[in-house]
Amino acid sequence: MKLSRVLVTGGAGFIGSWLSEALVSRGALVRVLDNFQSGVTSNVSHILDSIELIKGDVRDYKTVEKAIEDMEFIFHLAANASVPASTNDPEYDFGANALGTFNVLKAACEKGDDAVVIYASSAAVYGEPSYVPIDENHPLNPISFYGASKVAGEAYCRAFHHIRGLKTVILRLFNTYGPRQPRYVMYDLLRKLNQNPFHLQVLGTGEQKRDFTYVTDCVNAFLLAAEKPDAIGKTINIGTGFGITIKQLTNMILELLGLTGTIEVIYSGESWQGDVRELLADNRLSRELLGYDPKITVETGLKNLVMWYKSLQTSFIP
Repeated sequence: MKLSRVLVTGGAGFIGSWLSEALVSRGALVRVLDNFQSGVTSNVSHILDSIELIKGDVRDYKTVEKAIEDMEFIFHLAANASVPASTNDPEYDFGANALGTFNVLKAACEKGDDAVVIYASSAAVYGEPSYVPIDENHPLNPISFYGASKVAGEAYCRAFHHIRGLKTVILRLFNTYGPRQPRYVMYDLLRKLNQNPFHLQVLGTGEQKRDFTYVTDCVNAFLLAAEKPDAIGKTINIGTGFGITIKQLTNMILELLGLTGTIEVIYSGESWQGDVRELLADNRLSRELLGYDPKITVETGLKNLVMWYKSLQTSFIP
């Protein structure tokens, strides 16, 4: 990627900021487009001198057109990335995820320098799986507005690839976690424990199973997708192939914090609308096509996340 002209949409967000940092370290010429709906300047403050930062929204075509001009690689991560938020505000979800993706693809055709677009999709496109692990041929049956908007984005990627010849790669991300994440189950558990280390309520039954990928492994998948010509036109799962339940995850966090046996844990039995019972990736295609090999175990990743979260707090669990 050295000296490549690269745009990262959503580049001040959780995954986007890690990706922007990795690209800078490889000598890429990085431009970041972010509307700061969920991204924050502090995520990229350490690389501000090395990037061009544009505050703007992918829903506005003129802004996207300007940001994409002369770009060789476009990593499109800008999106509403919350299932509950999509339930509360499906109009914004559609605009950010479906319309925003259309704008990026159209501008890439018209203004990009023979650009490659790597699109961040989601395992939410599968809905409740018919079988696990889930391979890329599994039917798409989203049960959330978020999942539906990601299916729309994927469809436009394929259409622009086949009709306009745009080079696109679709990465279906399973659950990504790590420092800088602003929400999701791990962050929410730590936030609740910080507020009350004696009582913890966990949404759902605890039997929901997830495939958790550490953020640096996820970023590596994006870089590999940009480097591999054989990935063009493909849709690829990005996960570890290893699942753990929310109950197991909760117990691991409690053990890390020294709270095992000292806290009352209650499972609500009900989760949010659109929550899926089990998501487990079949990652054979990513290994074969990209050479993808996730390195960070959940145990190591959780330690890193807890250390980061503690660094943000003036007080935390003893």
